[in-house]
Amino acid sequence: MRVLFAAHQFFPEHYAGVETVTLSLAQEFKARGHEPYVLAPKRSIPGNDIEPGAVEDYEFGGIPVRRVGRPREGVSRPYSLDYENEVMAGRIREYMRKIEPDIVHAEHFQGLSASVIPAIKEFGVPLVYTATDFWTFCPVVDLRRHDGAMCRGPEISHCTRCIASRYPGTRMKQVVDLTPPAAMKVTGALSGTRLSGLSHSLRQVRALKERPEHIREKMGLVDHIIVYTHLMRELLLANGIGAGKIEVSHYGIDTSSIRREHRPFSPPLRVGFVGTLAPHKGCDILIQAFRDLPPELDATLDIYGNLERFKPFVQELRALAGGDGRIDFAGPFAREEVGNVLSRMNVLVVPSRWYENGPGVIFEAFAAGIPVVATDLGGMSEFVRHEKDGLLFGLEDPGDLARQLRRLIEEPGLLGRLRAGIEPVKTVQDNVDELEALYNGLLARI
Repeated sequence: MRVLFAAHQFFPEHYAGVETVTLSLAQEFKARGHEPYVLAPKRSIPGNDIEPGAVEDYEFGGIPVRRVGRPREGVSRPYSLDYENEVMAGRIREYMRKIEPDIVHAEHFQGLSASVIPAIKEFGVPLVYTATDFWTFCPVVDLRRHDGAMCRGPEISHCTRCIASRYPGTRMKQVVDLTPPAAMKVTGALSGTRLSGLSHSLRQVRALKERPEHIREKMGLVDHIIVYTHLMRELLLANGIGAGKIEVSHYGIDTSSIRREHRPFSPPLRVGFVGTLAPHKGCDILIQAFRDLPPELDATLDIYGNLERFKPFVQELRALAGGDGRIDFAGPFAREEVGNVLSRMNVLVVPSRWYENGPGVIFEAFAAGIPVVATDLGGMSEFVRHEKDGLLFGLEDPGDLARQLRRLIEEPGLLGRLRAGIEPVKTVQDNVDELEALYNGLLARI
């Protein structure tokens, strides 16, 4: 079976959750005698040596990869290119003709745009989509609104401010900030009139208004949708996507470098954070909570993540840490070292501010027999069972997080009970078993 995986970006430049899952699936399919391929766009920004629409072929981890340059970024770029890009549609047609896949599995459409969906379906092959995040109904992907509130779906006045918030210091951001909500709604109405032809700003707003319906229409062509959480299923359906096509099933992880620990707990309590050091991941909440722990409680905090990518935020984190000798900024680590990193922890904390859709680090911690303390927010709370295999704390509540961490030290046997409650995790092999059955079922219907 020839399988084309499509994603929004890929190794070696990008190596977060979606990319890791895509690579793991492709490698396992190859190990079983199938022929996997990957197609992914690459950002056309200074430092990335690719032009918009340009094509590059290479191999990574034994998997053939084709990447395509994304449109140039910036406030002047037509916003409609976010979801409607005929250049990308043309590039995927070219690749489909070259490799002739039996099935296409899209892990993400960002960068590719929804235009690739009908282009794929022209070839009469099944198309599977995994909703790895909220791109299909959130212009900024994470459903975290400009004012910090969690969102449920698009609304023009909020979406405009959310996009502007991604361009701090620009004139666009200044103008949007000064525009009252009522005036923003009037702007949305005007964007649908002939006046939009005279104004770039109105054209951008019109494109933003048209985004939900355009994506809904194209998503209707997808044959099967996989979601990791019931929350994602609920949100897709609420936004008019996927009725009758959605399966809830989270991905599997590579456990080859992870061993389950069985050692008894002895102080200090070794707390760990693994993830992107960006505001939405909430490491600042963890540091605040940890600093609230009395020194006599005997605990340490190791923070793992890239210290260079979001430097201003990392500087804020260091300032919050205040030179506390119990806190170590350990930096990044190679994927094959994940087992060793986890073995140094007693508990992993996932303090995210947004609806995590299935963070792999939770599954990896469970594979290592390590309880997780996480934000009580959709996504994470479907995997971390309070008082069973971990603890939950209130959104953006460092005081509550500090209380949960104190419990691990002060309540005899709690850490051991949580470890005992951890169930076996789904592996990438289990995941590919499921996908083989799904793909074969879809192919049998052609």
